[in-house]
Amino acid sequence: MPRCAWTAPSAARYNGSVARAWLAVAAVLAAATAWADAPPSADEPPPFVLPGGNLITATMPHGLGRDEARVRVTQMLAYWTRRFGVKSEWRDFRVYLTGSVWGVDFKAVFEVREADVSGSATDPGLLLRGPARSYASRKLKKYLHPTYQEP
Repeated sequence: MPRCAWTAPSAARYNGSVARAWLAVAAVLAAATAWADAPPSADEPPPFVLPGGNLITATMPHGLGRDEARVRVTQMLAYWTRRFGVKSEWRDFRVYLTGSVWGVDFKAVFEVREADVSGSATDPGLLLRGPARSYASRKLKKYLHPTYQEP
């Protein structure tokens, strides 16, 4: 029996892996990209603005401070870049993500604040909305945990 909950044969490939891959969205924030060496700047215009309407959001509180939280998010984004090819571009403490994971295009923005990290992304659709939000939240929780160390 397939791991997914949908019954349509074409939907059998949409298991939890798609959601994990998609929110490699949020995506948010990466040392392995071409922008990693450029200093962040709040003066430059954003690379894109998320469309109004259907967005998925996630917020994760932390006690690390803004600078350490940015380092942790950068580590998470480096993983997403290696794993899914997600591109990220920092503007001060905000990162803009773009990519296509398993054929689903997305754009996302994460903002690192003193007490939390919040993110918004284009809605992947009804079937992937919950799993995508869950994946992003789990990854943020993992990387923002006080005892997390990069392997």
